[in-house]
Amino acid sequence: MRISEAKQCIKELYLNTESVSALISERGVGKTSAYQQCAQELGIGYMGLYAAALEGPDFMGLPDKDREKGITRYLAPQFLPTVQAVREGFFPEKGLLVLEEINRVPSDTTSVLYPLLLERRINNHSLAPGWKIGVTMNPDTMNYTVNALDDAMLDRFVSIEITADLDDYTEYSVRNNANDNVLAFLQACPDMLLITKKAADATALTKSPTPRGWTKVQEIMNNCSLNDKLMKQLISGIVGPETASALFGFLRDRDFMIPSTDKLLEDFEAVRVDILDILERNRLDIISLVIKKAVISFKTEAEQLANLNAFVECLPEELGILFFKLLLSRRQEDFEAVITHMSTFEKVSDKIISMMIA
Repeated sequence: MRISEAKQCIKELYLNTESVSALISERGVGKTSAYQQCAQELGIGYMGLYAAALEGPDFMGLPDKDREKGITRYLAPQFLPTVQAVREGFFPEKGLLVLEEINRVPSDTTSVLYPLLLERRINNHSLAPGWKIGVTMNPDTMNYTVNALDDAMLDRFVSIEITADLDDYTEYSVRNNANDNVLAFLQACPDMLLITKKAADATALTKSPTPRGWTKVQEIMNNCSLNDKLMKQLISGIVGPETASALFGFLRDRDFMIPSTDKLLEDFEAVRVDILDILERNRLDIISLVIKKAVISFKTEAEQLANLNAFVECLPEELGILFFKLLLSRRQEDFEAVITHMSTFEKVSDKIISMMIA
């Protein structure tokens, strides 16, 4: 399942059930980010706990003697959004509590978590009604040092297996200060988004790329001023030397300019020559990237829509159809308003409608 699809499921589970969602994927695909984005989009709080760094007594709370009644009570831990913690203002009324890497938790701590996952309470401390639970885990394979969870624990989850998807990653990157060089490379070499190595083959000097790693690469390339030699060595430490060499080889051999999305939307004539040059070279991968970035980034203002229309007018029919398909899937709420300002839609509308019906 794509992350965008998993997020839809998480939000539905949060709004309509008491179920515990479990995101399962290879490292660096974006499990934590998916939960954080869901919380942001729902307008609720978020609390992430690395459960493996905690012990059973941490969750159970500090014992406190009630000598008058001759019993021991447990004080609720402040890091859990319990009824008491919400009442005291430590947490908002609603939110997502995410237990990270739950299959790395020692077995004695796992047993303590059973009532929290099943009944939403530990030692008579209940989670606040507006808080729901999610967990993350890596696959139970030889690639990861994890504990196999038994069926009793797994029964408490709605398991959602997610995979790395370039379209999802491109959209995430565009919304978070993308680097065009990295995205162009991934568009040309999509298999480089995630490479999974066996644990026996992985060392600090033979790392392999992940979406999380590429996000670090984009940050470094956007913000650090280093010569190519040092930059390549730095990036090798993130995605591995083989992938870094492939990236820099791609950038060295590239003989065209990737037009700025901002310029395209503000003054298409300033980048028309670059667009036509890329089309002439038949670099459909790069044009597809430019289309995706434009769809994600444009504002529904008359000037930007006019420039967008001029851009689509330059495209071959099949790429024009791609533009409107992406517009419908990524900006559905804006689709009808946008197409009324774009004469190019009339040229391909019949084919788009027939594709939707089919």
